[in-house]
Amino acid sequence: MPVKITLKTLILSALFLSSCSDARIDQLELKMTNDLRQMREEIAQQSNSIDELRGQIGAVTGKMEEVQHTATGRTQEIEDNLKRLGSRVPPPPPVPEEILVMDEQLIAKQEGNAAELFKTGLKQLRDGEFANARDTFLRFVEENPDTAFTDNAFFWQGISYEGLGQLDRAVAAYSLGFQKFPAEDRVPANLFYLASVFQQMGQNKDAELTFEKLVDEHPKSDFADRARKKLDQLRPAKPAPKPSKKKY
Repeated sequence: MPVKITLKTLILSALFLSSCSDARIDQLELKMTNDLRQMREEIAQQSNSIDELRGQIGAVTGKMEEVQHTATGRTQEIEDNLKRLGSRVPPPPPVPEEILVMDEQLIAKQEGNAAELFKTGLKQLRDGEFANARDTFLRFVEENPDTAFTDNAFFWQGISYEGLGQLDRAVAAYSLGFQKFPAEDRVPANLFYLASVFQQMGQNKDAELTFEKLVDEHPKSDFADRARKKLDQLRPAKPAPKPSKKKY
């Protein structure tokens, strides 16, 4: 039996479908609204997290810069201390530290090319660069043949030659030091080290005569006291007197 569709039926059906569609749309809109709200909340949370992360990065960066600045300052301080303490590093043999320090202090008060050249030679001696020091002091004497430091330069030439094991040339340098500048204060040191080189070469008689010259001509110098001890070692001990026989 065929179904008879009336106009009324169609109208009722359309109204039902329409009401269903409106309800579905309302549900979709509500869901989209909730989803958007949730997305906004998540985005806000992410933004807060990003801001917090940026703050942490900024703090770390600032700390790194502070550490770097501190490290740079500390490094400079260490370098300054090393430079300041450099003159306290003991020099190698045969460089006499007490005379080296004395000349370092004296030349530090001077300015000019000659002073800088002399300072370079002293630094080379302290570092054990004997060949370079020899050349530096040879150049100093050549360019400055008559200054208050020229006799010192002859002395340091002798020390440089000793460091190189060239004892015959050390003898020549020490000898020139006191012969050319007999009135200067480095004469006792030149004589003492000259005599010491003679000892190293096995020329004990020459060493004894040089020590005697030092004691006779510069008796109040510190090197004279040291020379007297050396002379006691060089001179043979006098035999003890024989006991006299008693007469009865």
